[in-house]
Amino acid sequence: MTEKAAGRARPGGRAALVVAAVRKATDELLEEVGFEGLILPEVATRAGVNKTTVYRRWPTKVALVTDLFLSRTAEQDLGRDTGSLVGDLVATLQDIVDNLSSPAARAVLSMAIGGALDDTALAAREAFWAERFHRSAAIVERAVTRGELPPGTDARLLMEDASSPVYFRLLVTGQALTDADIELFATRAAQRAGTTGG
Repeated sequence: MTEKAAGRARPGGRAALVVAAVRKATDELLEEVGFEGLILPEVATRAGVNKTTVYRRWPTKVALVTDLFLSRTAEQDLGRDTGSLVGDLVATLQDIVDNLSSPAARAVLSMAIGGALDDTALAAREAFWAERFHRSAAIVERAVTRGELPPGTDARLLMEDASSPVYFRLLVTGQALTDADIELFATRAAQRAGTTGG
């Protein structure tokens, strides 16, 4: 898509088309060259836009990759109702695995480990986790209503308990995760939180 083509889009739609093209190009290049090999002019060329367009909205590749990561995670349907606490936890853990397998997530992790996150990216990361825990709290609220968890259960602690083994496997040991592993982590966390069913 060229900027000229984007300009023929309906009023108000050009910016969205440009953003989508840049994010798609970034995703592709991260897969091909990784975070270290990513350069903004190449993103612009791949997206079919002027590099000034990219620099104006994303002045650094840290800003661009952070934006891509947050846009992908915002699309996830967290906290969906499967009918049981364990089922809800399993679905959430599967979302985490899917999310961390993306090029953008791997790049953000690389930036975090390398200390490359700027103040904007650090603030975005904090907002991301706050929103994720807030949206996941619906899982606990439903479980309390169903009688699976006692009132007053700390949603954040439950989610940390369930998800910590997943992050450890994916980010520390690199050990493969199976569906059985995810089921085990979800069940164990639910039991420790005081579940009476599910």
